[in-house]
Amino acid sequence: MPFRSPRRSPGRSLVIGVVGIVLLAGIVVLVFPAALGVLGTAGSVVGSLLPWLALLLVPVAGVALGTRSKRLAVGALAFAAAWAFAILPGVLTPDAPGSPQLTVVTENVEAANPDPAATARSIAARGPDVIALEELTESSGTAVAGVLDERYPHHYRVGSVGVWSRTTLRDGEPMTLGLGWARALRVTVDTDLGDVRLYVVHMDSLRLGGEDGRPTMLASLATAARDDDAERLVVAGDFNGGSKDPEMLPLTRMLDEGGGFGFTWPAQAPVVRIDHVFVRGLDTTSTEVLPANGSDHRGVRVGLRG
Repeated sequence: MPFRSPRRSPGRSLVIGVVGIVLLAGIVVLVFPAALGVLGTAGSVVGSLLPWLALLLVPVAGVALGTRSKRLAVGALAFAAAWAFAILPGVLTPDAPGSPQLTVVTENVEAANPDPAATARSIAARGPDVIALEELTESSGTAVAGVLDERYPHHYRVGSVGVWSRTTLRDGEPMTLGLGWARALRVTVDTDLGDVRLYVVHMDSLRLGGEDGRPTMLASLATAARDDDAERLVVAGDFNGGSKDPEMLPLTRMLDEGGGFGFTWPAQAPVVRIDHVFVRGLDTTSTEVLPANGSDHRGVRVGLRG
């Protein structure tokens, strides 16, 4: 019986072929994340977790060494380059120089939070100018107001979202974003920079195999932001998805966000950034993910200047 080199074995070829296809698929979704849209909600989940796709290089490197495949080695290098191209520009976005002229914190308080007042106190201790909160219930909203109203006398609340400000708010407006009830608001904040239009949003959750109003909400929000003629615009809240989620791309392509991975959920061991502060007409001087404070989300504090 002739000796068959393990390098030419059908098993080795199959392994190289399968891993090669996985690498190619990874490169495609990294460079063209909009392609994930064909997967629906599953595509949003994958898009939100794209930064973690770098971990795929560990088993691929092992397979490449084990099979001594030059093709897999080249594929792994191409995958690493695609990851760097897709992820690093957002992570390494430099902060704008100078001190902030406006600071904003956004956080999902969590409906089941056992002590929302403590969460509000921890946010207020950071001294932001504006606080945007999501997933407020009737009772937690009352508790939060009891903590914030004195230091932040200007406030506006719609359903489960609310905003507290040191300076005057006006032109408050509830927003349904295509749903039958309001899960967002729009308000103008009087600041030292001039008027700032602020959107506070709480997107519908990702539901695999179930009804999902999130795409409708995101599309409506993108349209509203595009049509808004405000010189300075801030869109903050819980988006239940990362910036590479294909449903988020129409919004993220027209607005800016501070750098860093900034993972915010789940609070005790964050693995994904689903809470965001996007801006237009403003520069971000700092982006900070706050420590866990009783909610299942971590807050995000940003410094802005004109």
